[in-house]
Amino acid sequence: HGMDVDFANPSQSKHLETATMNVHGMDVDFVNLRAEEVYELNSRIPTSDTRMFGSPLEDALRRDFTINSLFYNVRTRRIEDWTGRGLDDLLVHRRIVTPVDPHVTFHDDPLRVLRAVRFAVRLDFELDQEIIQAAMSKRVHHSLHVKVSRERVGKELEGMLTGKHARPGRALDMIAELHLGGSVFAFPGSFPAGKEHGDASATVAGGPVTGRISGMEYNCSLGHTETETPGAIELAAKHRARGWAESSGLLGTLPRLMEGHEDEREELVRLMTSRDEEADPRPAALLRTSLNPRLLHLCVFILPFHDLTFPDRKGRAVSVTAQMVKEALKFPVRDIQAVSKILSHVDEMTEILREIRSQLSAAAASEEEDGGNSRNLVTPPCRLRLGMLLRSLKEHWITCLLTAAAWEIRTQERGGLQKQQTDAAQAPVVDNAVLAEQPSRELYHAIVDTLKLDECWCIKPHLDGKAMIRELGLPKGPIVGVYLDDQTRWMLLHPDGTREQCKSHLHERKREREEEREMERNDQNEVHVGVANGEGRATSPDGQGENGSKHLSKKIRAED
Repeated sequence: HGMDVDFANPSQSKHLETATMNVHGMDVDFVNLRAEEVYELNSRIPTSDTRMFGSPLEDALRRDFTINSLFYNVRTRRIEDWTGRGLDDLLVHRRIVTPVDPHVTFHDDPLRVLRAVRFAVRLDFELDQEIIQAAMSKRVHHSLHVKVSRERVGKELEGMLTGKHARPGRALDMIAELHLGGSVFAFPGSFPAGKEHGDASATVAGGPVTGRISGMEYNCSLGHTETETPGAIELAAKHRARGWAESSGLLGTLPRLMEGHEDEREELVRLMTSRDEEADPRPAALLRTSLNPRLLHLCVFILPFHDLTFPDRKGRAVSVTAQMVKEALKFPVRDIQAVSKILSHVDEMTEILREIRSQLSAAAASEEEDGGNSRNLVTPPCRLRLGMLLRSLKEHWITCLLTAAAWEIRTQERGGLQKQQTDAAQAPVVDNAVLAEQPSRELYHAIVDTLKLDECWCIKPHLDGKAMIRELGLPKGPIVGVYLDDQTRWMLLHPDGTREQCKSHLHERKREREEEREMERNDQNEVHVGVANGEGRATSPDGQGENGSKHLSKKIRAED
């Protein structure tokens, strides 16, 4: 059989003498048995001081986990367990354990702490208690931040969000439980700035991180301790910790929200096919826009920090969450844009959900049942308001909807808890008669079925820019965009309107603007006349003032 050998020796680890061979279409890595590895202070790559050849036991003990330290002897065709516990950890205990002290293992190669999370979640294994303690240590957190490239961190996180047997909610929740959020997402100010591995945001920031974390005021000057007031750093750290704890709470709402969303989709498919027997019964054909679970979990996890910004060196506001995705994870530009778009509109979507919950609570409290269908008692939101929101979000609107739903639920729960703490006799804010996920289901149904706004951003306009210029006699420039926006709004309010009706509306809008400009000019002329003649002084018809002087430079032509 033909075999190709490809020596993979990047410059930073060429002394390790590894190779990859393609055998029957499968890439197989080859490496000799090595002894205990030697690492530099700020690197996870073994140095040339590492003894290149070791025994099977030495090689097994340097592995990340006991389940990865098993050997297969090709001669005896038997599995060799040199740590003495690898097979039991794999088959009996189903536990992630390090061959040696996990503090040493994680400090040598901090990326292993993220691999421990990924393996535990994908394999449904438990983390050994010693691993948990080591993973929560500040020394390991710092090592992860300074010794591992952000690209590798992002790749490891991607392996938790997608792929076979991925459970992104559990993986992110475990990151929060192990207090790894600040290290993985490189929260600005969590670590001191450094030339190579420090806080990237601190090198470009022109001021502190400010805003709110789950309702708490936050202000941190990105690790520059000389500008901090006493106790400010500790207070900022407590606020960040509460933010990551809130991330776990938000993740906890997603299973029921996603299940409710899927139930609503199926219900809508049944409803649509019952109306039209010739309709394609596949959900993808009837409901074109779908949820992106990967983006949903990512957005929900960093949602507590979406209100935080810091100025760059030019004074422009930089979103902390966008900085996380761009610099901490090195995710593609499309992810940065999607997350920024979703989180910039989440508050508006949340407000709509609050209004729907209020209506549902009122309906549930009333004696009127309307046949037992509370949906008939809810007034759909304004079509224009929702349409403009969806046109901005485009294919991410469902992901934004469920992100906002998680935020709305947690906000209501926090409000109810505070009410109960201040007044034991006061009922919780969240009405038990209204299911937590019901507002999001109502809004999804209204957008897709009642208002038929899904893919409204794809609707072809009656007039394009050139046609708009010809029809209204407009000059080229920004004014064309103003009328294109007028057209978009009119079409959202009049989904069945014709081209001629739209043209008539645009001509009317033009007349209104011309009248407004004429009124503004008249007002300005009156002001200029008053200034030309002096304050409170009368003027003779020939332009002479009381003192007989003429204001030749102040003549005003009414036709201008």
